Amino acid sequence: MKRKLALVLTCIATLTLGACGSSASGSPSSQKDSASSVSVKSSSASNIDAAGASTSSSATAKTTDSGDPLMIYSPQADADRVGWLTENAEKALGFDVEFLCAGGNDLADRLVAEKANPQADVVMGLLQTAMYQLKDQDILEPYTPSWADDVSDTYKDKDGYFYEFWQTPIIICYNPDYISDPPTSWQDLIKDEYKGKYSVGTPQGQTIRSYIIGMLWPYYDSSTGEISQDGWDFLSTLYANSYQMPAESDAWQLFKDGTVPIMMTWYDGAKTKSAEYGCNVEYVKPANGTPVVSEGIGIVNGTDQADKAKAYEDWWGSAETQAAYAKQFGVVPVSKKALDLCGDEVKKDGEMFKPQDIDWEVAAEKSNDWFEKIQLCAQPR
Repeated sequence: MKRKLALVLTCIATLTLGACGSSASGSPSSQKDSASSVSVKSSSASNIDAAGASTSSSATAKTTDSGDPLMIYSPQADADRVGWLTENAEKALGFDVEFLCAGGNDLADRLVAEKANPQADVVMGLLQTAMYQLKDQDILEPYTPSWADDVSDTYKDKDGYFYEFWQTPIIICYNPDYISDPPTSWQDLIKDEYKGKYSVGTPQGQTIRSYIIGMLWPYYDSSTGEISQDGWDFLSTLYANSYQMPAESDAWQLFKDGTVPIMMTWYDGAKTKSAEYGCNVEYVKPANGTPVVSEGIGIVNGTDQADKAKAYEDWWGSAETQAAYAKQFGVVPVSKKALDLCGDEVKKDGEMFKPQDIDWEVAAEKSNDWFEKIQLCAQPR
C-alpha cells in the first residue's frame, strides 16, 4: 500500500481558492509554506443533487481500486470548497478522497521531488503554465475524460495530459473613492499619476506570475524567443514605482483606506474581498485584453489508484458537477455544457473581460527564465 502523508484535521482557510505568494493580491491557489492533508466532512456543503444536477454513469461509476483514499494535490485550501468537493465526490464515487493543500509552486516542486515514488494520484487546480511544466517533466499521464468534447481546444493539452475547467481573469481593479482617472491598460500603470498606488508581489505566486506574463507578452518576439529591452524597461519601472508593502500587511484594508487603491489580482477574489471589506471596486478592461488563466486537472504518472483517479476526473469535469460548483462558489466553467446550466450572473462574469492573446505553452517554457531575470535585475531588493 502506498505510504500517504499524515492527515491534518483542518485546512487553513484562505481567500476563496487561497492566496498564493503575496498578501497583496491573492490568487487561485494557497499561500501556505507547508502543505496540509485534509479530508473534510462538511455538513454545510451543498450537495450536487440538491443543486439540481443529474447523475451520469461516467460521473457516478463505483470503482474497485485499492482501499487507500484518493490523494489529490490542490491549491484549493478554502475549507468550504474542500468540504464541498470531498462530500460530493465521496457520495458520487463511493470511495474516500483526501486533499493535500499548498501553494501551486510548492505542489509542483513536491510532485517533481516525488516523481520516483508518487504520493499523489491527481493534481488539480494548478494553472496551465504549471501543468505544461509538469507534463514536460513526465509527471502526468495522459487520459481523455468523458467531458473532453465539452471544452474547446484552448482549454486542453493537445496530447491529452491535462484538461482545464475554470476561466479566471487576472485583472486590475481600483477603488473609485480614491482613483477618479483610472488606468486603461496594464502599460498605464507606470504613469506618474499611479506611482505608489499599486503593489507588485514577488513572482512566486501563480496570480503574480500570470499578470507579469501578461504584461511582458506584448514585448515577446517569437522570432528570437526573447522579451525586448522595452519590455524589461517597462517592468523595471513598474517595480520601481510600486508601493513596497510591508510583510503581513492587510492588502484589502490598504485598498479600502486608499493607501494602495489599485490592485492586480484575480477577479473572483476581488469580488469576494471587496464585498467582505465593504469597499467600492471597479475594474479596468484593457483594449488588448487581460490574462485569463485556467486551472487544470491531470492524473499523476505512476499512481496505483488509476481507476479512482479516472473516475474522479470524469466526475469533476462533468457539466453537472461544474455547474453545481459554479452555483455554489461563483466560478466560471470552461465547459460549454456546464455554462449552459449556470445562472445569468456566472454567464455575465464569463463575458466581462476580453482574454489577452497569450500562448500559455510558450509562456510555460520561457517563464522560469523570465522570473529568474526579474529576481536578479528588475525586482527591488
